[in-house]
Amino acid sequence: MHKDVDIVFEGFDTTDDCDGGSGSGGSGPVEQLLPDKENDELVKQVLTKGVDLQEYSRQIEQELQALEDEQLSSYEEHEGALLELDSEIRGCDEVLAHMETLLGSFKSRLGAINNDIQSLQSDSQSMSQQLRNRVVTEKQLDKIIQGMVVEPAAVRTICDGDVNEQYLECLMEVNKKIAYMRVHSKQHRRLKAFQEVQPELDRLRLKASARVRQFLLDKTNDLRSLNTNAHVLQSSVFLKYRFFNHFLIERHPEAAVEVRDTYIHIMRRYYLEHFETYQRGLTKLERVVADRGDVIGMEEASKLSLFGAAKPAARDRAHVFNLGARAAVLDGDDTRAIVLSVASEASSRRPFEELFRSYSLALADNATAEYEFIMQFFVSPKARQRSAGADMARMVFGHIFEPSIRVGEQFLKAYLESTHDVLGVLLCIRIVAQLAAELQRRQVPALDSYVNAMNMLLWPRFQAIVDSHIESIKHMAAARARAKLDTQPPAMVRRFAELAASL
Repeated sequence: MHKDVDIVFEGFDTTDDCDGGSGSGGSGPVEQLLPDKENDELVKQVLTKGVDLQEYSRQIEQELQALEDEQLSSYEEHEGALLELDSEIRGCDEVLAHMETLLGSFKSRLGAINNDIQSLQSDSQSMSQQLRNRVVTEKQLDKIIQGMVVEPAAVRTICDGDVNEQYLECLMEVNKKIAYMRVHSKQHRRLKAFQEVQPELDRLRLKASARVRQFLLDKTNDLRSLNTNAHVLQSSVFLKYRFFNHFLIERHPEAAVEVRDTYIHIMRRYYLEHFETYQRGLTKLERVVADRGDVIGMEEASKLSLFGAAKPAARDRAHVFNLGARAAVLDGDDTRAIVLSVASEASSRRPFEELFRSYSLALADNATAEYEFIMQFFVSPKARQRSAGADMARMVFGHIFEPSIRVGEQFLKAYLESTHDVLGVLLCIRIVAQLAAELQRRQVPALDSYVNAMNMLLWPRFQAIVDSHIESIKHMAAARARAKLDTQPPAMVRRFAELAASL
């Protein structure tokens, strides 16, 4: 510590430097040591006053020594504090060095943690991408599995269960699987699962087709009895299980054709027998209105029979030319057909137009119900949206109703061959026009052939009867020209007026 003090104050030792000087303050070594005396105010003041430099130097040295002693004394007094401060500084240095080491270690650890975080972030992104890929794959696999796997319970029901509503649900499920396999067969043909499931589904399809075919054939054979209400059986059984036939149409066309042909054969006979019976019953209720002699220009005298008895010119002379209440048959509000049992008990006779209308109504009602049934049962939903579906329905309908339509044609033809009732024929024409409008409203085009055939029979006969009336008038006019003048109006004038008013 003393050495440090000597170093600090060694510049102020002047004992040897003042030996060659004079008290007069002349120029000497002191002046050489003070080259800047002119610039230093204190030195300039001392030199100006003539101060003894040696004395002044000793005074300064004493003051410096006193100051040194004072500083040393102060240092000695504060030595402990300074040593303690030095120790504390050294301790702080050690702590700071330790902290530096810790911070360096912490920095290296943070760097490692940062690397771990980056690695975890990369792994997280990779796992997230894998998860997304797995979710997409899972959805695709789930769709494939749901599309091709059939539950064991459904397989047992298809093979051994009763054919009922539960069987229908299982068959619809199996049909979805078959449709999925066929649609995606090319896309997934390399999958081993597809290769294993496809043969099993084919065997299940054949088993289901065989059971459904037998079920439909058994129900169709129930229609053979004439006492069976076909429409009730159609709505309660066939339409309820119509998917069975749609399944056969798509998955086993040969069985579907067999069911269709069997149904056509049975219902063809069913409707034919019913309409023949109905036509025969209606024929028994006919009341003849006019015969060949009932023309406008007929003679007033009654025709004589073989034994000379009077024979009336017509069985219903009141309505030969007078329409009367016969126009009520065109009333569209009454859509009921004649019930044979009720009409037979009443023993009432009716003009042919009422019988013809009743037969046409029965034919139209049955044809409408049958056509709608055919569209729903024998035409699949896909084919129903195309024109091929309507063509198929008309084909099936034509095979079934062709004999029944022919019965109606024969019914009308038999009447037209013998009738001379011009009003009755005209009423039948109007009935056919109403029937055509009603069928158009119902959107049933299958009876267009029936309507056209009726018109082809009625209009020529109507023209022939009108021609016969014209010829009778010509003959009557020629006969009256040769007779004496008669001032009374002839009866044919009244008949012509009634017929014209009725027309």
